[in-house]
Amino acid sequence: MNLNRQEKKVMTLTTASHSLVHLFEGVLPPLIPLVIADFGTDYFRMGLIVSIFSYAFGLGSLPAGMLSDKIGPRRLVSVYLLGASLAILLVSGARSLWVYAAIMGVVGAFCSIYHPAANTLISHAIRQKGGAFGIHGIAGSLGVAIVPVLSAWIGTLIGWRAPHVVFGLVGIAVGIYSLSLPRYPKAAGDAGRPAAKSAEAAKRTSLFNLVLFFLSATALGMTYKGIMTFLPVYMGQKVHLTLFQMDTVALGGSVATLALLSGAVGQYLAGRLTDRFQPEKVYLGSVALGTFFVFVMAISRDGLLILAAVLYAFFYFSVQPTQNFLVSCYLPVERHGMGYGILFILTFGVGSTAAAVSGYLADRFGLESVFYAMGLCFLASTVMVLTLVIQRGRAAAPAV
Repeated sequence: MNLNRQEKKVMTLTTASHSLVHLFEGVLPPLIPLVIADFGTDYFRMGLIVSIFSYAFGLGSLPAGMLSDKIGPRRLVSVYLLGASLAILLVSGARSLWVYAAIMGVVGAFCSIYHPAANTLISHAIRQKGGAFGIHGIAGSLGVAIVPVLSAWIGTLIGWRAPHVVFGLVGIAVGIYSLSLPRYPKAAGDAGRPAAKSAEAAKRTSLFNLVLFFLSATALGMTYKGIMTFLPVYMGQKVHLTLFQMDTVALGGSVATLALLSGAVGQYLAGRLTDRFQPEKVYLGSVALGTFFVFVMAISRDGLLILAAVLYAFFYFSVQPTQNFLVSCYLPVERHGMGYGILFILTFGVGSTAAAVSGYLADRFGLESVFYAMGLCFLASTVMVLTLVIQRGRAAAPAV
């Protein structure tokens, strides 16, 4: 990508902030065995805490998206960075499970600002949007990928509260950097999809297609939260590597990180493909293949489980730049913030229900049941995206 100076600063801020938001989001799952031992609790309550964070993470997205259309997305990114980082430092003093849950709810509320504000910032300030969303997605995937091993290792060595404090200090530093950007950065021109073509696509998008798109994203949001909450624990139980001597917490976090690194590659390739091909078809391919590998994860262990997790992560994370690109195509520019707000309140808010439900399933039927249930959500999303592709094909067909 050929970026000017302002675009480079925007990409520096959004990539660092995107990685960080997923460090905040993913800090707890690798530490679940340690927190259970400290507070004498169970999987259901752990899933409930993840749901508290995630509901807050999602429910603030719509007002944040609408505000970004009015007061400027960069300002909101700064609020997220400084607010979430200062709040998570309070975990160092949490001495009860529900105090910890309340703190994580506040962190989630500040984090809810990020995605609609950052995606609006990119859609306004970057000319080559598909590639920019891909790079932005890579940063998020790297955050998702490294947090299991980073959180697990820091927590094992120093204590489960320590990763929260480390991530908070990093966030404060990035928040200070964010203040160097202007309030309303704008792209000098658009080298990607012409504005007229985007406006025409928005006019052709029926309410039914828009609802179908958002429902498919909601189903995928549920799979993300259900799988990511229990993937490190599942890996720790199902993968046995005799070459490495480590406890199940560190092993689960390390193997989950190895698998999730492939998501960064998926983000990049999908971002490039959405600039060149019909994005709905790219979306369908990613969701359909992701469905297959979730079911493989439910029935496998050791090497096959690692391979299935790698391929699941590749295809799941490839949907994100495509979703972000479609929002920028389906809605007029002055409604991008609102569109991203709706997208993330559904994926992170409504989708977060899966964390507590998955905890209940894990307690009652074993961790394998989580992956069967999430595979069914993936399958439902595949059917909806296929319908969307068919609908879009009919809309583009010439009248006879």
